[in-house]
Amino acid sequence: MLQPNTPKTKGFTLIELVTVIIVLGVVSVGISGFIRTGMQIYSDVTERDQLLSESRFVVTRINRALRIAIPNSVREATNSAGSIQCLEFVPAAWVSFYTSLSVLPDLSTTANIVEFANNAADFTLMTNDFAIVYPTSNEDIYDLSNNKRKVITACALSDDDNCNEDDDPSGIATLSLSAAFEDHSPASRLYIARTAVSYCAHSNGNIYRVEGDIDTTQTVYTSGTLMAENLNNNFNNPDDAPFRVYDATLTRNGLVHILLAFERNEEIINYSSEVHIPNVP
Repeated sequence: MLQPNTPKTKGFTLIELVTVIIVLGVVSVGISGFIRTGMQIYSDVTERDQLLSESRFVVTRINRALRIAIPNSVREATNSAGSIQCLEFVPAAWVSFYTSLSVLPDLSTTANIVEFANNAADFTLMTNDFAIVYPTSNEDIYDLSNNKRKVITACALSDDDNCNEDDDPSGIATLSLSAAFEDHSPASRLYIARTAVSYCAHSNGNIYRVEGDIDTTQTVYTSGTLMAENLNNNFNNPDDAPFRVYDATLTRNGLVHILLAFERNEEIINYSSEVHIPNVP
C-alpha cells in the first residue's frame, strides 16, 4: 500500500547556529566598542568644556573686578601653612570730582562733589560709605590713621537732603565727613568705597570670593562663595603662586599677575593674566 509523501522537516544545523552566534558576537563587540568610544569622546569633551567654562568664569570675574579697584588698594596674603593665598582690593563704588575739600589743619569736615543723583549706574550712597582722597600707598586705603579714608556721615544738596534722588541745579552735592583729609588730590578726584573684596585660592582646589570690611590687617579666609574648583597650582612653589602683586612706581602702574592652573581627569588648563591697575589717585 502506497504511503503519502511525508513533508521534509526544515531547520538549522548545529554548525549553522554556532556560526551565526560567532558572527553576531563579533559584530556586537565591534558595535559596542564603537559606541563606547563615542560615549567616551563625548564625556571627555563635555568635561573639558565644563572645566574650561568654570575656569574662564573665575579668571574673567577677577579681571573685571580688578579693573575698578581703587589705585593702591590691591594686596595679597598667605596663611602660615602656605595652603591659602588671598588677593584683596577695594572696588570703587563711585568716582567723582570735588570742588572743595576739608584738608588738615582745617577743622571743617565737608567736601563739595559733583552730584550723582539719577546716575546711569544706579549708584546709591549708603550710610557709612567711605570717601577716599589721594591714596598713594596701600596703608592709605586700609589704615584710617593715615587720614586718606573718611566715613561719609551725611549728604545734602543746596535745596534738599536727598542726594540719591533729586538733581540740584548747581550740580553739586555736599558730603559731611568724619574728619578732614591729609592731602588734596592733584586731579581733585574723590573715590567712594563700601567694602573690600577678597579672592582666596586654596590648595584643596577651590577658589572663594568674600566681601568684607576694609580693615588694616588682611584676613585670609578659609571659606566664602565658591567661584571655582579643580585648582591645581603648586602652593609650595613661589613661582606657581596664584596671585602676585607689583606695586605702582613712578614709571609704571600697579600690576597683578594671575597664574591659575586647573585640572580634571588629566585635562590641564593654564591661565596667565596680567591686570594693570591705573595709578591715578
